[in-house]
Order: sequence, then C-alpha cells, then structure tokens
Amino acid sequence: MPVQFTCKSCNKKFKAADKFAGKTIPCPTCKVPLIVPALPAGSVLLEMPPPQTSVKTKSQAEQDIEAMAALALEETKQVEDAVPQFIQFECTFCDEKVSLPIDLGGKQAPCPGCRRILKVPMPAVVKTSGPDWKKQPDKRPSGALRKEEPELEGTWNSTMDTVSRDALLEAGAIVEEYEPLTRAEKIKRTVMVLVLIISGLLGFIYYSSYRGKVNEDAQIAKIELSIKSGELANSTGEIKAVLLAGVATYRLAESPDIPASKIKKTLQTALASLDKASSLYEKDFALLELCRAIIELGGGKDDVRDNKKLKWDEVQKFLKQPFESFTIPEIKLIALKEATASFIASGEIDRALAFASQVLSGSAISKDKKIDDHSDFLAVVGMELFNAQKIDASKQILESIRTRYTSAPGTPVSPFAAAFFTIAEKEKPMPFVFSKDSNSDVDIFCLLCVNLVDDKLENLIGSSNFKNADAVFRLNCLSKVSLLASFLGKDVLVLKDELNRIVSEGVMPNVDSVQSYLVLTEISQSLKILSDSWLKAADKVPQAMKDYKQIKSRFLLASFLAKEDISSATLEDANKMESASLSKSIAFRHVGMNPKNFTWFKDALYKVAEPEKSFGYVGIAISSDKNFKKK
Repeated sequence: MPVQFTCKSCNKKFKAADKFAGKTIPCPTCKVPLIVPALPAGSVLLEMPPPQTSVKTKSQAEQDIEAMAALALEETKQVEDAVPQFIQFECTFCDEKVSLPIDLGGKQAPCPGCRRILKVPMPAVVKTSGPDWKKQPDKRPSGALRKEEPELEGTWNSTMDTVSRDALLEAGAIVEEYEPLTRAEKIKRTVMVLVLIISGLLGFIYYSSYRGKVNEDAQIAKIELSIKSGELANSTGEIKAVLLAGVATYRLAESPDIPASKIKKTLQTALASLDKASSLYEKDFALLELCRAIIELGGGKDDVRDNKKLKWDEVQKFLKQPFESFTIPEIKLIALKEATASFIASGEIDRALAFASQVLSGSAISKDKKIDDHSDFLAVVGMELFNAQKIDASKQILESIRTRYTSAPGTPVSPFAAAFFTIAEKEKPMPFVFSKDSNSDVDIFCLLCVNLVDDKLENLIGSSNFKNADAVFRLNCLSKVSLLASFLGKDVLVLKDELNRIVSEGVMPNVDSVQSYLVLTEISQSLKILSDSWLKAADKVPQAMKDYKQIKSRFLLASFLAKEDISSATLEDANKMESASLSKSIAFRHVGMNPKNFTWFKDALYKVAEPEKSFGYVGIAISSDKNFKKK
C-alpha cells in the first residue's frame, strides 16, 4: 500500500509506493533530501528475491531518480484528483451560497434561491508546482556573484571579444556611410519634389481663382441690376452700352449655363441705350465696343448646339445694326477691319466678303468728296484677306474695286485702294491715276500710302517741305497714313516722330481736325504716341467747341493708356477726366484688366462712385478669366 508523508521543509504532501519505504529521496518540490517513512506495524512486506548475480544492481543515484519520477507522477495524479467539479459563490441578489457545475463558468445561469439570472464566475486556475523546464539552470557555483538585472543588449563584457555595431553607432564612435545616389535617382527625386511644388501652387491658384470668380460673378450681377433700377439707371447711353458690352463678354466666356440668346438680348439692350447718347463722338467709340462684343457671339456647330454661341448668320445680321449708326468714317473702318479679322480667324471667309458688301450696300458715289470711302473700305477688307493668305478672296475684292472705277470713271481716288493694288498686283496698272508730283491733298494721300507699303515713307515725311507745311495739311496726311500703318502693323520711326509732333501742336481749327485727333486716340497705342504729347493736346482743346469736356477727356485717356506702368499714384490722372464720362470709365476698366494692379486697385474701387466702380469690376472679371486660362 502507498506510504503517505509530508516534506518537513515545504510541507508538501506526497504518496510513495511501498517499495520506497525507508529510503532517502529528494523532495520533488524543494529538492531537500527526505526519508520515506517505514510501513506501519502489522503490514505485510513481501520480500523480493535476492537479485541474481548475473543481473547488475542499480546504483543509489539511479534509484533516487526513479523515486523522483514516481513521486512526480503520484503528485500529478493527486492534483488532477483535487480539481474541483463545482463553482461555489454567493448570489449578488439574495446572498445565498450557490454551487454550480464548472462547465457554466463565465456563463449566465439562474440562482436556485431567488431565480434571478447571475453571471457565473470563472473557476480558479489550479497551478501545478514543480520545476520549470523552460528555464535554463544556473550552473555557476553557489557562491558566485549573480547580477540581479539583465545586461543591455549589445554592450561589451568579459565574455565578448568585440562591441556590437549598433552600440558603436549609438555612441558616435563610428559614422555610418551611405552609398551615394546615382544621377538617375537624383533626377527622379528632383522631379518628384518639383511636381509636388507645382501641384501645390496650381492648387492654390485654382482655389484663389475659384474664390475670385465667385466674387466677380456677384459683382457682375450687381452691375446688371444697377443698370436696370439702381445708381446706373440714370447714366448716359454710351456708359450703359459699353458697360453691358463688358458684362456680355464676361458672361459669354465664364457662364456656360447662360445661353447665348440671353447674352444677345443684353447686347440689344446696350445698342438701344445709345439712342440717348450724350455725345456723337462718345457714341462712335461705344459702337466700336459693341461691335467687338457682338462678333464674339458667333461660333461653330458644337457651340451652337450647346447654346454657348449663335449661328454666324444671326451674328452677321445683328452686327450690321451698329454699323449703320457710325458718324466718323475712320472709326467705322476700324470696326470693319476687326470684324473681317474675326471672320477670317473663324474660317468664315465667304462671310467676310458678304459682310463687306452688306455694310457698303446702297452707298452711292459722292461727287463732292475727294476720296472714295467705299473703295477704301473694300481695300481694307482685301488687305486683311491678303495678309491671311486668302489670295482668291482678296482677288475678288480687287476685281470689285476695278469694276467700280471702270463703271464710273469719275469716281474719286482711294488711297487705301492704291496701297492694296501695290501689295497684291504691283505689276498691273491701277484702275485710277494719281500724280506723284501734284500738290493735291488726295494725290499726296495716295503717294503716302504707296510709300508706306514700299517702305519709302521717309522720303516724303522726312523732307523739309513736309515738315514746314501747313499744320492742318500735315494732320490730315498723318491721320490717313497712320490708320493704314496700324492696319498693316508697320512701325515707322519717322511716322512716330511726326505724330508726336503734330499731336503736341494740338491743331483744332475745325470739326474735321478734331475728328482726326479722335481717330488717332483709338490707334495711339499701336503707333506709340507719347503720353506727354496727348497731355499737351488736351490743354489746347477749344473750350467753345461742342463736347469740349468729352474731347479733352478722350485725349487724357490716350495719355493714360500710353503709360507702360500704372500705379495707385498714376490712377490720379484718371480723376482729371470728366466725371462719369466714357473715357474715365474705360480708364478704370483698363487698370482692372491688368492683374498686377489687382490688390491696390480693388481697395481703390471702394473710394470711387459709379460708373467707374462698375467698370473697374468688369475689368477685373475679364482679366481674371483670361489670365487664369493662360495658365
């Protein structure tokens, strides 16, 4: 029978087989040697037969090991038998002691007393005692010094021949060397950085432009409302017309949800407002602005289908209306030249020819005029076609002019026609004759235009005879040849010098002279007439002349536009113009269309009254749209 005993050192109870009775074995738990008690008196011991001489007896150490293994097995079995089969705890509701099967641990069950649902606690985990086979035994002598804390990883001690690389790097004893980047890797990283920077900038620009567009849309809406029933309702007809033309231009480019037919109505309202224009001169410049806006309405099939543009037939019919109201022939000629260029750029070559005939239809030959304006108009259209390499179409214009002179031999000469025939058919004779040695104004006009084409203008204008000629004569000659030079894009130094000279003189004895100066104000930037020249001319406008204030403001506008840089200080020059005049309003629009003036100019707008404020906002809106699209 098993022998039960207790270790006196750790008080652990054990059972040992009766064959170990009286033997000394180490305690399985604390390893202290202990003697297994002998069997009680009266117990029968079966003596084993003595071992045979041929069989080797086990040593004491082997017997001790076997005893330890047996005792360990006995202890394990004892522990397994001691595992509880029930969980005992107190009910949290009625404080009654509850005993439930162990398989309900962690689950919910009713209390046998109060029948309320309880959460059964988990059973206590029975930990077995014994040696941990995972831990390596310390084989050092019992008196050896043992460190209580583990050594730091990578440190140098007596058991290591070298220090770890990580420890040396951390201490700064060595510096880690990196392999240099290849050229391809450097380029790749540089490109990635540039892409990130550019993307950020574009994102910022787009966000800023979007915020700006929302603000400009609101300002444009306010302007339209103000024209109908606000401060601008009592403005002059030319102010309303040009302002609405700017609104229409902005809407056409930036508001795809607004159909082109509605924008056309805006321009029709603008045209109707010119019936109440305050000045005929201002009216002509307003008509020119309207023609530029109307021509933008035309588009291709896709845009027409999407209601973004109008059919060219409709645009051509609408465009003819403002052409019927011009009073200064040269301003009308500028409008026709620009319309022809737009038709050609849109591929509407036949329409350019048809429109020229439509504009000039019904105009009879005036015998009291020295110059045939009709042929001048045809010649300007023909030169525009010739410069665009539309040779066949330009030949049609040549034949039309030739037929005109053939059918009516007494038709006055045309200086622009003389230039056109010199450009397109230099080897053929002209349909009319002019004298190269004549002192007639008309002959000299023709000679100047031909010399401009042949780059021989200096021979005549640079001569002392021309410089000493009558001022009115020089003004008429220069205004005619200057208009042709602006159409052909020619920059002639001698012409520039003479223009500055004649503008500074301010020769205005009659209405025709004033009209010549007004025409020059429209083409002044392309001819590079100096700002100071126009300031001098403004001071010489006769106060007794009709529309004196508007004429002077127009000269001041030409001076203002001639300046290369406009700052907040030079904006004061605009305030010298007549208040609420078209010239002053256009000056504010001009500043607004220059994006570098945006910051200070927007602040300046809060200090001015209508209509300058509205023109300034229209300029900003148009400029924001165009400059953002360029990017």
